[in-house]
Amino acid sequence: MARTSQVPAAILLLTAGVLLARHVGEVFCSGARPMVRGRSVSSLALQAEKEGGESGDRVLLKVLSPEGAGISQSCSEVILPSASGQLGVLAGHAPMMSALDIGVLRYKQGGVWKPLVVMGGFASIDSNTLSVLVNDFETADKIEMDQAKEAMDEATKRLEKADSKKDKLDATQMVKKAAARLQAAMFMTGAKK
Repeated sequence: MARTSQVPAAILLLTAGVLLARHVGEVFCSGARPMVRGRSVSSLALQAEKEGGESGDRVLLKVLSPEGAGISQSCSEVILPSASGQLGVLAGHAPMMSALDIGVLRYKQGGVWKPLVVMGGFASIDSNTLSVLVNDFETADKIEMDQAKEAMDEATKRLEKADSKKDKLDATQMVKKAAARLQAAMFMTGAKK
């Protein structure tokens, strides 16, 4: 009896997660701006960019994977998918380390936001250098929207059918990866409009 009551709760939780991921993707694509102390976060970032000169790109972002693949870009702002929520980094950020979750890392370069799908890892910032060590990453321009939607549907179905704890954990990881890829593809679609 307890087993049947847990299954609907798991499906409800999964459905809520999928809807949340879709909503978050829509917010990122719509241009909605969060507020901090009555000012939009973007206005704070714009002020930091003005202080940084014409380009405003004052943070060096280095993303590395175990295979040695990586990127090194100068940018004005970075938003990381940390294990405890999103973490914003501007020039002059205090030194710190943070665990990263599977999700979309966004960085602003020359006034344009660019997404990067990361598969978990760690981030460290010191002296305006943000070093991100990830298990794997994927640039959003290589993600096809239709394939990302299909992968999300397949991952969701796999999670619904999972019986053992291991299967549920594996399926949950697949859903996170598929949701991140779909979010990045949606972001790129919104950016092209």
